[in-house]
Amino acid sequence: MKARALVLREFGKPLRMETIDVKEPGDDEAVLIKVVGAGMCRTDLRLWAGTEPREGFRLPFVLGHENAGVVESVGGKVKGFKPGDRVLVYAIWANWGCRYCRIDKCMQCRDQSIPGQSNYYGGYAEYLYVPDYRYLVKIDIDPVEAAPLADAGLTSYSAVKKAMPYLHPGSTVVVYGVGGLASYAIQYLRHMTPYVTIVAVSRSDEKLKWAEELGAHYAVHPGELGDMVKKLSPEGASVILDFVGNGDSAKAIPLLEPGGAVILVGMEGRDYPIPVFDTVAWQFTVIGSNYGSISEMEEMVRFIRDHGIKSYVERIPLDEDAVNEALNRLREGRVLGRFVITPQGG
Repeated sequence: MKARALVLREFGKPLRMETIDVKEPGDDEAVLIKVVGAGMCRTDLRLWAGTEPREGFRLPFVLGHENAGVVESVGGKVKGFKPGDRVLVYAIWANWGCRYCRIDKCMQCRDQSIPGQSNYYGGYAEYLYVPDYRYLVKIDIDPVEAAPLADAGLTSYSAVKKAMPYLHPGSTVVVYGVGGLASYAIQYLRHMTPYVTIVAVSRSDEKLKWAEELGAHYAVHPGELGDMVKKLSPEGASVILDFVGNGDSAKAIPLLEPGGAVILVGMEGRDYPIPVFDTVAWQFTVIGSNYGSISEMEEMVRFIRDHGIKSYVERIPLDEDAVNEALNRLREGRVLGRFVITPQGG
């Protein structure tokens, strides 16, 4: 079928509205989604700029890996989904055959595709072809608000779960970098670990204020973090949730308590310098955290429904000027929460 989409034809240049061909389901397990919300992520910025090459990424291409919408049509072998269902699209399309896939860790499958990043066009379009219905999770909330859950919501949920074994009553947890992911992480922490003190870190006064509104107990600039941690926990912070991931954020590692952990999520830098002596002597743990599992996505959807976790979105129409302006604002850090493209309006 034909659909309108914003197409990247040249790195760093504005996306252009074009008509693309979208594959439709046949006698198979595929599903065609009418995209209602497509989140805009900083990974999209790097792909747009051409600074983060991915296997299977070829120009022209359609970005967008945070997708939610309504089932338009289903293949003959699809089970459990029908036209009209509201769905969130899991972003790691793996091969189902490796040992990681078999233990619900598709994000560790080396033979994976990510819509909008590799092999498959993404959701900056009216419709999205999903090759397997198993990548879908039913939702009962507005797909526009649900779209960021496919990455920002899920990635932060999985990161908080990885942090929990290192937290105890009286712990200080540092949320380094306040943006779309941190907006979920702070809310999750308040509900999942009410016994900890949350310190948010940002260079932006506006984002520090927002972090406190989200539930952070304290919000400080990077240069103030050391004194704040010493005041709250003389032994150090139990966990640093690093949503930046560069040389500057790595400077916070010595602020950990012995046996503490960094949950590394952000990928803004090419290198992440770890202080060797401190890490070895005090037995720090550095854990990489990328997306989450399909079962975690199902858990997250229920958790968000049950605890009223809020998505902070700014709706952007599927329009050349509007989306290109949003990309530039995202690059400059001028957004709270997530931009979400709304191909169906609204």
